[in-house]
Amino acid sequence: MILRAANALWLSDQPEEALVLYRRASLLVPSSPAPLMGLGNCLRDLNRFEAADRAFRASRQLLDGPEVACNHASVLIGLEAYGEAYALAERRFELSSHAPGPEGGVAAVVAAARRLHVRTEQGLGDGLQYLRWIPPLMEQAAVRGQRVVLEVEPSLVALLQVGLAWLSQPPEVRARPEPDADGAGDSTGRNLVSLLSLPAALGGAPCPQPPGPDGQGTYLRDLDPAACADGYGRPPRIGLTWASGRKLSDGFTCREYRKRSLPAAALVRLVQGVVALGCEPVLLQQGEDRQLAEPVGDLFGGAIDPTGDFLATARVLAGTDLVITVDTAMAHLAGAMGHPAWVLLPFSADPRWLRQRHDSPWYPSLRLFRQADDRDWRLVVETVLQALQRSRRRLRIRASKASAARFTS
Repeated sequence: MILRAANALWLSDQPEEALVLYRRASLLVPSSPAPLMGLGNCLRDLNRFEAADRAFRASRQLLDGPEVACNHASVLIGLEAYGEAYALAERRFELSSHAPGPEGGVAAVVAAARRLHVRTEQGLGDGLQYLRWIPPLMEQAAVRGQRVVLEVEPSLVALLQVGLAWLSQPPEVRARPEPDADGAGDSTGRNLVSLLSLPAALGGAPCPQPPGPDGQGTYLRDLDPAACADGYGRPPRIGLTWASGRKLSDGFTCREYRKRSLPAAALVRLVQGVVALGCEPVLLQQGEDRQLAEPVGDLFGGAIDPTGDFLATARVLAGTDLVITVDTAMAHLAGAMGHPAWVLLPFSADPRWLRQRHDSPWYPSLRLFRQADDRDWRLVVETVLQALQRSRRRLRIRASKASAARFTS
């Protein structure tokens, strides 16, 4: 009963309260690994990564199962222990929800396959983040005479065909197959690896990709801005995304969606504040949460096509002077393009964003704004608007240069 209550509290994003019950459960049943895994999850959510690491190790000493190993991998990324983290993350293939991993390990398959299939896994944001391992993979593939097929969600195909074309040997990009009745998708035998497994095979986290032409380490390039009304003296365009991926069928993903997304009042304040500072908001939100902006819809100066793919979205994004976004795929897209973006993070942010830092080693073009332990988005929005006020002159200069470049091109 105590353990079930603790799990319910954790899934409702109450880690402090859940922590008390997990500790009580671990004292009552010291031989059980489950309360210790719960402790690790709560401590991770409270940004106490070192203590979470100890709890996960204690749980694994009792029973080293794949679930706790994967949770442990997450906090190790927050501690920047990348080698150990990505080796542990490979144990996700032991879970019943996953198809088995490649025989002999991912490194052996990457090195030996003549025709290597690399397939995305989990969310769109994860896919965009881990594409950084494609350039070094293609360098090795060229030496080995290897052909690489990159299988991704249909909405990403055109984006990657254009954005990775700068490589001397780009991968063949195609839509990933639909899962079969067993949920495993079609099989390409021993030649299939997950995109998220490339760090375990190639190392180099967090930034193995070659630096971009602007020194920002970009790996999605040559994404020309969409056509838009332009001219000298135009106001800075600020792209806005306010909701994370709406996945409500699972308790954990539902929790992540709710804690990462702005409430309606905070969104309205952000849009009105952007306009009051003389900037033009551009709507970059997809999905049902786009409707939250209806009370201030007339203030937007542009928007992405709600039915468009990521290439269309990237071209609208490229036409902005700054993106302000919550932790969702838009943050990873901007970072992969080397585009300036401010990312609004909840208090218990994903460990990939580390702690307390306002920059990211994954994406040099991003600036991070963090929620305090009161979990109140209002202060985050006010801090962002204050920073925008200080940045107006720089953004106006950027807007004028962009207008001049388009006018003369």
